[in-house]
Amino acid sequence: MKLHQRLILSGALLLVLAVAVAACSGEPPTALVIVITATPEDTPVPTESAVPVLEVVGLSETKTLTMKELMGLPVTEGYAGIKSSTGKITPPISMKGVALIVLAEFIGGMDEDACFNVVAEDGYSITFSYDQLQNGSFIAYDPATGAELKNPVELIAILAYEANGKPFDAKQDGALRLAIISPEINQVTDGHWSVKWVNKLEVKSLGEEWVLQASGGITKTIDRASIESCSAPQCHGVSWTDDKDQEWAGVPLYYLVGSVDDEIEHEGPAFNRTLAEAGYAIDVIAADGYTVTFDAARVQYNKHILVAYKVNQNQLPEEYFPLRLVGDDLQKNEMIGAIAELKAGVEPIEVVAATEAPTEVPTEEATTSSAEVTGSIVITGAVDQPLGFTEADLRALEVLKITAEHPKKGKRDYEGVSLNALLDMAGIQESAITLVFTASDGYVSEVSLSDVRACPNSLLAFTDTAEHFNMVMPDLPSSAWAKDVVRIEVK
Repeated sequence: MKLHQRLILSGALLLVLAVAVAACSGEPPTALVIVITATPEDTPVPTESAVPVLEVVGLSETKTLTMKELMGLPVTEGYAGIKSSTGKITPPISMKGVALIVLAEFIGGMDEDACFNVVAEDGYSITFSYDQLQNGSFIAYDPATGAELKNPVELIAILAYEANGKPFDAKQDGALRLAIISPEINQVTDGHWSVKWVNKLEVKSLGEEWVLQASGGITKTIDRASIESCSAPQCHGVSWTDDKDQEWAGVPLYYLVGSVDDEIEHEGPAFNRTLAEAGYAIDVIAADGYTVTFDAARVQYNKHILVAYKVNQNQLPEEYFPLRLVGDDLQKNEMIGAIAELKAGVEPIEVVAATEAPTEVPTEEATTSSAEVTGSIVITGAVDQPLGFTEADLRALEVLKITAEHPKKGKRDYEGVSLNALLDMAGIQESAITLVFTASDGYVSEVSLSDVRACPNSLLAFTDTAEHFNMVMPDLPSSAWAKDVVRIEVK
């Protein structure tokens, strides 16, 4: 029986009882007014203050906090904005919450040998060092230009529960999210620190520090922090699940090779395709000297050969620590562990510069193939670096929600990733003038690149079917709104 029905029935019984009592007393019955206030069924029930919103795990104990309890801890306020991996700036806004260092102390504290792991509801996590929590050691950028700030500003990592004086949109951000704030509106930080849907914090032992020696056209030392940063989903992170249902996480081998094969270490076409096509060997060497060798052509743009630094969210066990090669594209004897060194068999840059002519820029014909990249959607053609994405890859980027009017179907809500941001990631070559969308059924449509560039709300939109994507192209003809797109080719 529903609440309002029970209340009405109870009122009726009281009325009958009152009338009966009056009759027995010989007195005429008097009017009895009963006012019953009930909550309509469609009125939202407020969230109970006793419901935990955050789990905080220390080295020796675990505590949970309700929102009321969290808001009862010392408050830290400031301004936070982000710079996405594609360079897009989200201007600073006011944020209010609790400093991570306070939450670490709440669970027993941490020292320089520990780290603070922040976990979201979907399992995504990111790690903060003691130095970052204690001293705010983050890279900050000018919110107007996106350029890295040369003079340090005061930065504090907080777990925020309010933005611009209001709670977060539960559907968009969850109840809690990370923010890197400063007292003034003078900075933005990397977007990968701005994790949404946070529900767990844990103090962990940092583990032994390690480095990977890498050499090729240049020689460099790659430390643990660099691998972890590169392995973030918003950057180049990938994962692989083995036949024992263990999830290994890290970065594709070709990214590390690309950081040393020539003088371009990260930005743009870091992996030198021309050198790979000419042919060279890549040696992956373990601490005991065991070596696995690959042809560069096998490694290039192959996301199924990855250098893993953690398994099931933990550092690798001793037999594989600190790095192990894993992936679908490897034989068992190629899954080398305890990796200590990486060698790309190309001549050092100094020798090349003295004896050979400069490497020619790849032609458009050399960049149109999609064979090097895999994914549910690929970007190929006149780009610096072909890209392939799964839906999980795309959802790890900045997801936008817009309302757009289809030329024939009218206004609708869409969710997806900025098409222009994806093109920026691939690096559009100067000769490019057209985008060609190819659907899974072979349907092809073309749109002017300049029209897309002039349309900031163009999206590669998610659909109700996993790994299927539609183009959302506001203010462009319906032919540009291609469905079930599997390839975007730049011409």
